[in-house]
Amino acid sequence: MIQRSSIVALFVLLAATASPQTARPGSQQPPRDTPAQSKDATPPPGAAISGRVLTADTGRPVKRARVLVTAAELPQGRAALTDDMGVFEIAELPAGRYTVSVSKTGFITLSYGQRRPLQPGTPLQLADGQQLKGVAFRLPRGGAISGRIFDEDGEPIPGAMVRVMRYQYQQGARSLAPVGVGQTDDRGQYRVWGLNPGEYYVSAVARAASLGRGPAGPGAGPGAQFGRQAGIAGAATAAAGNITAFLGEPGAENDQVGYAPTYYPGTTSVADARSVTLGVSQDALDIDFGLQLIRTANVGGRVVNADGTPSSSGNVTIAPDGVPIGAGPMGTNYAARIQRDGAFTTAGVPPGRYTLRARGDDGESPMFAMQPLTVADGDVVGLHVVLAPGATISGTVTFEAGRQAIPSDLNQIHVTAPAADQSSFGRNPDARVDKDAKFVLEGVPAGPHLIRSNGAPRGWVLKSALVDGRDVVDLPLELRAGQKVTGISLVFSDKLSEIDGTITDDQRVPITDLTVLAFPTDPALWRPQSRHIMTSRPDQTGRFQIRGLPPGEYYLATVDPTESGQWFEPAFLDQQRTGAVRITLADGDVKTQDFRIAGR
Repeated sequence: MIQRSSIVALFVLLAATASPQTARPGSQQPPRDTPAQSKDATPPPGAAISGRVLTADTGRPVKRARVLVTAAELPQGRAALTDDMGVFEIAELPAGRYTVSVSKTGFITLSYGQRRPLQPGTPLQLADGQQLKGVAFRLPRGGAISGRIFDEDGEPIPGAMVRVMRYQYQQGARSLAPVGVGQTDDRGQYRVWGLNPGEYYVSAVARAASLGRGPAGPGAGPGAQFGRQAGIAGAATAAAGNITAFLGEPGAENDQVGYAPTYYPGTTSVADARSVTLGVSQDALDIDFGLQLIRTANVGGRVVNADGTPSSSGNVTIAPDGVPIGAGPMGTNYAARIQRDGAFTTAGVPPGRYTLRARGDDGESPMFAMQPLTVADGDVVGLHVVLAPGATISGTVTFEAGRQAIPSDLNQIHVTAPAADQSSFGRNPDARVDKDAKFVLEGVPAGPHLIRSNGAPRGWVLKSALVDGRDVVDLPLELRAGQKVTGISLVFSDKLSEIDGTITDDQRVPITDLTVLAFPTDPALWRPQSRHIMTSRPDQTGRFQIRGLPPGEYYLATVDPTESGQWFEPAFLDQQRTGAVRITLADGDVKTQDFRIAGR
């Protein structure tokens, strides 16, 4: 296995090839065609970014690679495909600060100037009419993990679902996330490809029919039952990135024996799992392991509405106790559809403590239920699950205008209430603000939620969320089933704070491979999804900008995090306090802070 330091070195080498604008002695920057103009000359109609994409191993052109540029001035982004020579050009761009990324199936997605997997790249500052040429990428091929899954007798298990996962930050919290999935063939072999360099965990789960007890109709091959159930699971969970194991269905026979979700090298405990380390474009072969045969249980019952009538549509999910949906053992949860009479059944659930969540979709607004569940030595049947309506949040939005006119189109603003504990079940509801500046957000599950907005007009930021005179914009709002929270006032301000500056070495050469981190001096605000923690990567000139921090006292430091989101970890932030610059921001403050890094 290649060690982590080697992975970083290889990735840095590839990123250096893909980052010609890093302004160091002896390096070249993409030339800028910016012709001189008279005072009365009209600026060029638009800026452009062009370059070429080659393979990292052979240097051959990468045809039909997707190049995507995004900027605040271009919210939807703009994309183009490379031609037969790997050349791309994206024209008619407004001036702005752009990120550029390249992707193609079978290759690693790479951002311009990226030094490590899961890190952001170097943004490119583009002036009006500027033609930025020579942006070259060396695109590495993805790595792969392959092996064989077998049973307790060493026989291959066909149709087993294999998941490859890695730790990464999602909504500021570090957890195992699925990054690839495969299925074993008739020889029990699997291969999951297109992987970044890094450290991975591999798990597998078998379908019920692997024990030879699944129903099969005329002409049904060994994969027939799995294919039908996988289609249901895929349609229900693929968009959310969750992998759900449907190990049984109503009426299916179950004799209490099944294969537990098993981690490489053959354990049911994540604490005992062994990681697999991949280098750039590396294949990890012979990652073989056997599934553990254990006693399992059927779990079933009936879901009813608050008035006692059966729910006729929706889902039930059973996740390990205290673990968010989709983040169970290697992403495996157990789920079932609610039938027309309210009944549900799922099979193959190992012993343990779980949380059962139900979502009924009979009416215009979803209904929810959540209750503890313990699986011991036998089936758990006859469960009575009572749904309750979600909470409703309503209020108005107001604007504290100081620099620009109050927006006329309020309909683009969406009010959301994401779960503060990552326990959301299904799509998070949102509500559009109407022309009278009012909103009604319905169907919010019980539990702690943050009040947030999407689609705020450019130049405006959510300043406060007032509930009975108390500002909860930085505090979770604990909601009860059916609760109606009215009179919320969301206040937007155009007095955005701003921190500008540069990062250079002692020769005043721009440094582009560090990240500027701003975080509050108050450790109570060091938490996931905090508005008080922001980062910025310097552009090709070494200039950075951080906008929209709430008023307060902050530390400002240059850091080199392992991956995006690491800056939400309190331990990481604590390490950055030494040597950090302290800065105080008030509403609308614009401050400059330059960094000079010696010895670079």
